[in-house]
This record gives sequence, structure tokens and C-alpha cells, in this order.
Amino acid sequence: MGTSDLLVDTDPAVRVCAALGPVRDDRPRALAVLLDALRDPYTTDGWFPEPLCGVDGWFRFTVLRSALDLAASFEEVAPVAIAMVAAGDRSLVDNERGPILFRAFPGGYDSAHALTSAQRALLRAFVDTDEATGSIGGNWLWFRAAGLPENREGVAAVL
Repeated sequence: MGTSDLLVDTDPAVRVCAALGPVRDDRPRALAVLLDALRDPYTTDGWFPEPLCGVDGWFRFTVLRSALDLAASFEEVAPVAIAMVAAGDRSLVDNERGPILFRAFPGGYDSAHALTSAQRALLRAFVDTDEATGSIGGNWLWFRAAGLPENREGVAAVL
């Protein structure tokens, strides 16, 4: 049984849970539901008063991982992902910023290829928030894994 019918439920938590389901008959609509939930990630976290079985950490982490996996390209998730990085929360390296960075550079950064506008905007968000949040230094392992410089100056030079 598919979950497509539940993607239009009146309850946003039901819609998101349907989009997280293993059967995604309607990938674009499921992705849209997930991205909509990530536009206000703290509200999404509050939908369930108790942690859900099988959900590690805040609910938005699961929603983000699913959106990044479901997206055919980083460009599909870029506006929401960049907004999450630009929000500047320091504590979300391995659950938000790192996976976003890795999705933006799945094969690693290659200086022989021009950055896409989405990759450029993401790196700009990291550079712009770095002084206040340590977003690059705090994510250095993810930057290294993506083949990018591990400091603000190096990332700025890539731009």
C-alpha cells in the first residue's frame, strides 16, 4: 500500500510521515512535503511530544536526511538547505550542515569544474555565518570529505 493519499492530509505531521514512508509513488509531491516541513524546522520538531521510535535526535534530522536522499539533485533542496545553514545554529554539524554539504558535493569538489549556482550559494552561506558560528571550522571533517578547504579563507577563495 502506498502513502500518496496521505501526502495531502490536513495534518502536516501525517503528510511528512507519509513522505517518509518506504513507498514513494509520488516523489515530487513527497519531496515538496518534506521541504515544506523544513522551512520551519523547530515547529516540525514540536509535532511529537515524545521521541518517535526509530528517530535519532530531533525529528527534523530525519526529515532532512529523507529530503536529501529523495532529491534528484542538490538544486531541488538548495533553497531550504541554504536557509538552514544561514540560520547559523552551531550545534548541528553532523545532523544538518554536514549532510547538506555532502549532498551538494556528492562526488567531491573538483576545481576543474565550475560551481553550480546552488553550490556557490551554499558555500557563501557557510562563509557568511562562519565568524559568528564557526560553521566551517566546526564542519572541517565534512569539508575535507567533500574535497573543500577547511577554513573560511580557503572556502572564500573557491568562491
